[in-house]
Amino acid sequence: MTKDSFTWCSLSFRSFLIALSALFFLAGCTGGDFPPPARLSLDPYISGNNQAALQGELLAKPFVVLVEGPQEPGLLGGKGSRHVLPRVKVQFSLLNPESGAQFESESEKTTSLLTQTDAGGTASAQLRLGYSCGDVWVQASLPDYPEVKEVRFRAVSGVQVVGENLEAVTQGKLDAFGVRLQHADGTPAQGVEVLFRTEGVADGAKVGTGCTLTDETGLAQSSWTLGKKVRQYYASVEIHDTRRDVSPEKRFDVRAIEFIAMATNKRQMFIVLFGGLGIFIFGMKLMSEGLQRMADRRLKTILNFMTQNRFMAVGAGLVITAMIQSSSATTVMTVGFVNAGLVTFRQAIGVVFGANIGTTVTAQIIAFKLDALAYPSIAVGLVMMALIKRPQWKAFGQTILGFGLLFLGMTTMSGILKPLRHSPEFVSWFHLFDCSPDAGVGMVKAAPALMCILIGTITTVVVQSSSATVGLVLALSSQGLISFYTAVPLILGDNIGTTITANFAAIGTNRNARRAALAHTMFNVVGALYMYLLLFVPFWHGQPVFLGLVDWITPGEVFSANPENLLRHVANSHTTFNIINVLLFIPFVSAMARLCEKIIPVTEADADTVLQYLEPNLLKTPSIALEQAVKEVVYMLRKGQAALNDTCNLLCDNQEKLIGKIKEREELMDRLQREITEYLVALSRKDIKRAESALIPALVHAVNDAERLGDHAEELVELHALLKEGHHEITQAGKEEIRHLQSLLNEQFAAIFQTLEKKDLSGVDTSIGLEAKITEVLKTASEEHVKRLEAGRCSLQGGVVFLDALAHLERIGDHLLNIAERAGVVLKVTEE
Repeated sequence: MTKDSFTWCSLSFRSFLIALSALFFLAGCTGGDFPPPARLSLDPYISGNNQAALQGELLAKPFVVLVEGPQEPGLLGGKGSRHVLPRVKVQFSLLNPESGAQFESESEKTTSLLTQTDAGGTASAQLRLGYSCGDVWVQASLPDYPEVKEVRFRAVSGVQVVGENLEAVTQGKLDAFGVRLQHADGTPAQGVEVLFRTEGVADGAKVGTGCTLTDETGLAQSSWTLGKKVRQYYASVEIHDTRRDVSPEKRFDVRAIEFIAMATNKRQMFIVLFGGLGIFIFGMKLMSEGLQRMADRRLKTILNFMTQNRFMAVGAGLVITAMIQSSSATTVMTVGFVNAGLVTFRQAIGVVFGANIGTTVTAQIIAFKLDALAYPSIAVGLVMMALIKRPQWKAFGQTILGFGLLFLGMTTMSGILKPLRHSPEFVSWFHLFDCSPDAGVGMVKAAPALMCILIGTITTVVVQSSSATVGLVLALSSQGLISFYTAVPLILGDNIGTTITANFAAIGTNRNARRAALAHTMFNVVGALYMYLLLFVPFWHGQPVFLGLVDWITPGEVFSANPENLLRHVANSHTTFNIINVLLFIPFVSAMARLCEKIIPVTEADADTVLQYLEPNLLKTPSIALEQAVKEVVYMLRKGQAALNDTCNLLCDNQEKLIGKIKEREELMDRLQREITEYLVALSRKDIKRAESALIPALVHAVNDAERLGDHAEELVELHALLKEGHHEITQAGKEEIRHLQSLLNEQFAAIFQTLEKKDLSGVDTSIGLEAKITEVLKTASEEHVKRLEAGRCSLQGGVVFLDALAHLERIGDHLLNIAERAGVVLKVTEE
């Protein structure tokens, strides 16, 4: 290892340690004393409020309160967040102890219970009802902080709810829901009037019986037909005991007990969900294509920065992806750039790193909740595309249309997923891979987290869009179907799945392009692996280190029982993961490149392809594809120049070993003509500028002229065969004239290369001037040849072959003049 290599490795390792130390410093420096409590709150889904049970029974769910600190500003601003507070004393008190209800703890039964919050900031109390009938009231307060407002719970004694977790298809019928009443002595309460009615928007929902009396078992129930829309429906039951033969203390007078039923339609929901996903992907595609058209010319400028250093390459990948809103498109283009020789393999690694950061812009845009702009954007985009003819403005209209469709798809998915958080069936399914810790706050569950990474990977592979997968995760998060703990592993899987696109693009390409795709895969797989391990390293307040870091820089109460600003947390986790990954990997670009070179070494199968510069993946960037086509034409012309020189050497010096090379080169030029023409035809079908579309016919004609150079070279080989067969030879004077023409034709080649490669328009004039010289030399050579024939200094058959050779050289000059004139057209267009 050289001294420079050792120094660089040392610096790289040092950079890695500094980045890793900084991450854990952030984790450690944010601890300290907890702030004083500022709020007691109830979550409607887990608080246990408004339960009902028969006398003497233990309530099915405990009463649960959440203790939170004061509002703290986020690192990036916003309305701030509250942190849950552990080890805070909470007092549960029975407000009507005459009901006979008592709290049950491990040691005693009491009407007042003092406990403290757990690591998740929650405190709970289990209540056993007494033997009275009616409402039981419980108050929760903070004895050490009397300024914090207390909260109240309600339970109903003597009433058993019949029908929980109610769910049916839309317009389906629930046969029975209601209540069972029981006296304090355990006997059924018969003849009590019970009223049933629907609450809120009905949408066709109705109860079968509005009023009924309890039967001999104390049961009163009714049927319930749900509405026609997928959502929650509400009904209430009120109990009015008008019995005159019962003493007042035994009567039931209970205000509304609420029932909730979920109406689902799986087929409809499946169609709408995937329809929304389709709109989202289509919107992403339109927006990406529009941005690519707008940024097409700028990509060439950005490419120049790639040659600077690895940091410039990362910046180029970030900027390109942010501009075209598609990491898949950037990685595919990068593979194309490598395959076409536009960038080196090491530069491509940096571009791929930057693309992973750039793709997170999509999630950030979605998290801003710009749903209200969906329809206006669609309208404006359609009008611009229909009425404006300028390509740049048309592309801008397409971008706006795609933006609107993206948010329309997101709104559609969120809308159909919204009711699912209340569906017992779907909630139980999502719980299969829920990564949330059992205690509310703590380390994630290992097995479900691995399952989520796998789900995210497979989903991204199937839909071929990381942005679509992230959008789906955001939609699920926005409706509370998955927690922050679950969303992050899904995002990690999404980052692995998006590498499949680059690997598909690398199929059939050269080894460096395949290495670039492999580096992309290694980057995301290794990054997801160590980030998975960090899910089990504690941050402050017992949160996983990475999740805690994201929460620290993002406003909102993501770890509370009712998470706030969850979308922004998920989007920031996507961005933060990729930024950290790039910071850790960028010192090891060279090491990664060497590893990829060992995994994909040079083999005998890596023979040079026919096309040197053209790459199908570059068709998405027409201006760059056109420049590559010009380079391919220059490459073909150099083959033609080599063919000219070899045939002149064959005729003048009898170098027969060149015959095989000349014929192989002619076959190569035939293939080049065919493949370049097919490429240009495919390019002409793209939405390109008018000037660029005019360039394509000029290139096609230039390719055809270049192909004729090979044909003339092959015909000159046949003339040599005729000379050899007749034992004839071109005179020394004739050979000198052929050499003179060869020199002028090489000057004409140089003038064309000056135009196409050095962007010098004067080369066209030089080529035209050389054509006049070639004509004069041909005229002089023909006249001198006639004199040699008359003087008997050459044979008749040899003279015929010489004149045919002059004719072929003249036609080569004509083809070069055609190419030179079209090179001027090419230069004018590419410089615009």
